[in-house]
Amino acid sequence: MFFHDQRGFSLIELMISLTIFAIGILAVTRLQFLSFRIMNQGLLRTVAVEEAANLLVRYRVLRQSEVFNAGFAQWQNELPQKLPQATVVFSALGPVCTFHLKWQPLATLFNPDGMPLDLIDELDYSG
Repeated sequence: MFFHDQRGFSLIELMISLTIFAIGILAVTRLQFLSFRIMNQGLLRTVAVEEAANLLVRYRVLRQSEVFNAGFAQWQNELPQKLPQATVVFSALGPVCTFHLKWQPLATLFNPDGMPLDLIDELDYSG
């Protein structure tokens, strides 16, 4: 017996539409997590560039004085508060400075590899 005036959805149609809706919601959620990770990495990279520029300007002004050495030690101790697990290698030969900063991204929850991020910079202010 067929009813031509049937109204509404059958249970199978409802389950299929809910499955398609759930897949769409999961895709949007995944995009949100990815954008959060990329935003955090960009923020940390910006902080790293600012810290590198700050250190290089200090070196340019103070050079090899005791004031620079004390300030560098203090800056190095405060750096992990701004960049998680940050390590820095700074070397200077005359007017050429090399700066290598490595830190761990905040979003390791969404990046299981937890690859550290690097910033390598070299400045020659001799000329």
